[in-house]
Amino acid sequence: MNDHRALSESSYVTLLHSLDTLADGVPSLNDAGPLLHRLRNLVIVLQNTTPAAINHQIHSQSEPHEATLTLTGAMTLADTARSLLSLMRNVDDGQRVSAEMDQALSEVLHSLTARLGVALRRQLADQVRGLYVIIDPTVTGGRDPLAIATAAINGGARMLQLRDKLRDKGESLPLATALQELCARHNALLIINDHVDLAAAVGSGGVHVGQTDLPVAQARRVLRPNQVLGRSNHELEELIESQEMGADHVAFGAIYPTTTKGVGRDPQGPQRLREARAVTRVPLVAIGGINAENVAPVVEAGADAICVTAAVGAAPNPEVAASRLVEAIRQAGGKV
Repeated sequence: MNDHRALSESSYVTLLHSLDTLADGVPSLNDAGPLLHRLRNLVIVLQNTTPAAINHQIHSQSEPHEATLTLTGAMTLADTARSLLSLMRNVDDGQRVSAEMDQALSEVLHSLTARLGVALRRQLADQVRGLYVIIDPTVTGGRDPLAIATAAINGGARMLQLRDKLRDKGESLPLATALQELCARHNALLIINDHVDLAAAVGSGGVHVGQTDLPVAQARRVLRPNQVLGRSNHELEELIESQEMGADHVAFGAIYPTTTKGVGRDPQGPQRLREARAVTRVPLVAIGGINAENVAPVVEAGADAICVTAAVGAAPNPEVAASRLVEAIRQAGGKV
């Protein structure tokens, strides 16, 4: 019983400290003022109903913190508070956190986490640039996909995508994990094609879905709030729809003829890409048949990132191929 009481008190102290820090230190978020005001009021209610000895314990143990948290720090605190609320339901029996308070805090923290996720994904938008290489185990010339990915990163790729259509997700998991570790070491972004649950499992930068894959809203329910979501598009109307759905970046193609993935329609060409740029507010990824020799018009048409598969994955020397593409993107005025 004493252990149970000690756990309840320790959890409550940490919860209240986390909420207090969060209420005072969340970075500026659009339209989040009323939400933070409500959180501060809930914290005050909790503090007023907390025994003086525990309040003193909280303040005596607290270390000075920055007036403003980072977005990542705020997300971590919000996650901690939500986990502690869940724990308190099992160990507190409503003594310190009533059912009404639990519900109110849960609603606020859920909304705040969603707002923080949007802000974090906007920060990641800057990483959707330069060379974006799809790692497909069927397009490596029989070589180790991780070796191809490492070569692409060493050649300057800023983003990787794991596209594994043939194997079961359990078989793809080790490669996805290794790719995420590679990208984390090099400040690159790993995107998982189609498999939202795999993206969530390895903590990748995000996921990419096609027009007939899991809808954006349903994918968001599986992903972490800070994981980005990209969507494929072949028509201008689809680009507009993807943005309205909440896609963080959009892919458009195929720009040139390609044999890597059959699309059953004529190439878009750079001019059509310019039209896509005109209706796109989020980062725009150009894909399909692009290589170092034809990338310049694609960059000049407004693409933020250049996505390739065979141009690197099937190249005799993938690192050199990636490096040549990156330099061609740079020479054309693109972001690398």
